[in-house]
Amino acid sequence: MKIIKDKTGHFGRGLWYEEGEIEGIAERHRQDCLRLANEPDSPALDVDKFVEIYLPRALNTEIILDPYMDLQSVEGPDVLGATHFDPDCLKIQIDRRVTEEAERSDQWGRYNATATHEAGHCILHPMIFQCDPNQQVLFRPNTLNKISCLKRTIEDRYSGEWWEYQANQMMANLLMPKKLFLAYFEMERNAYGVQSNGELVQDEHLFGAVVGYLARTFQVSKQAVKYRLGELNQIPHPEQEDMLKDNGFVSFGDILSGKG
Repeated sequence: MKIIKDKTGHFGRGLWYEEGEIEGIAERHRQDCLRLANEPDSPALDVDKFVEIYLPRALNTEIILDPYMDLQSVEGPDVLGATHFDPDCLKIQIDRRVTEEAERSDQWGRYNATATHEAGHCILHPMIFQCDPNQQVLFRPNTLNKISCLKRTIEDRYSGEWWEYQANQMMANLLMPKKLFLAYFEMERNAYGVQSNGELVQDEHLFGAVVGYLARTFQVSKQAVKYRLGELNQIPHPEQEDMLKDNGFVSFGDILSGKG
């Protein structure tokens, strides 16, 4: 990691991570957390334990998790989460609608993604946001040292927000670490007697079954599984939307927005 000039013009400084660096940081935190929880072989990360028990020890700072903030009423309908970089603690807030929907449906994918995205900011970005008093120029007045995270940025659609891209890389590697995720994917694909990923994607029923298995195993959404598979070059990458449409799938943009 190195500090560079922020080309977006939002900050005086930015952070540059080498390829694979965030993956390595995430893997160390994930393994340390699972060992602390005495769950070394669990594919799913207990996100609340990670944020409330493990991270304060790992980062040597107080972390306050508030999963019932009414962020959308205050900051706009697209805000899912926020991270506050206070001098003496870090605060993670999740919009109450995300949490309440997870509780109603017992589907925790979006909650887990939002919480680990905000945790990614806590791990990667204190040296920028906790120390820069000019942070408020990016966001709304009276939001000093605070990042408000929109639905589109948590769902991997950016407009130059390097800090959101990095937080999403941390989220993906915490929830779906590459080697473990691919091992489970290949095991489940092979269990259906499918020899190639291309053959799997062509069969909508089998593909859906494998995606559902991975979502349950890693406690993420089906949309996140599909995007991660694309990111790891196991299925057509999100940019190849025409190929998806030709095979009867909606675009990855629609998948990520919940329309898939």
